[in-house]
Amino acid sequence: MHEYDLIADWYAADRDLQTGVAELSVLAEFAPSGARVLDVGCGTGIPITHTLLAAGYRVFGLDSSVQMLARFRVNFPQTPVIRGMVQSCGLAPKTFDAAVAWGVMFHLTHVDQARAMANLSHVLKAGAPFLFTSGDRDGSIDGVMNGVTFHYFSFSVEGYRSLLRENGFTLLEVHADRGENTYYLARKSA
Repeated sequence: MHEYDLIADWYAADRDLQTGVAELSVLAEFAPSGARVLDVGCGTGIPITHTLLAAGYRVFGLDSSVQMLARFRVNFPQTPVIRGMVQSCGLAPKTFDAAVAWGVMFHLTHVDQARAMANLSHVLKAGAPFLFTSGDRDGSIDGVMNGVTFHYFSFSVEGYRSLLRENGFTLLEVHADRGENTYYLARKSA
């Protein structure tokens, strides 16, 4: 996203090093250490990629922001990463054992979220977990982050349940953290 190119310096300096870290522990139930994990919207890699690598996962990063990817490559020079959009990245089928998408899905329009789910279903192996954040109410709003306007889109929990089901996933859990971030855990059907 072009908007993240505009705030990359601020984002890299201001990022909370614990956001989402506790929620990653659920991956161990479905994907053992050494599994290949797609970090969708990896940004700088802090803290998600860092935490996944420390847990022994093999991470592959995907982000659309040139500036965020430049920082990712400095932070994790040995970790593969590409520039692309999750809804059209063209990765090989059944390549990944898990996927995480922190702060990504809600930036995509409803149509692009559906495309993203379809593409993730294509690249994940059967039984793979997909952990993501988004809103929990249907609609869209605009917000400002560090002086830059961002557009946010969300489905309701039932809307995500349906969208996931249509794309071969089962929604297993939904919860909010102390910061009111809503987490969805889904699993790719066999």
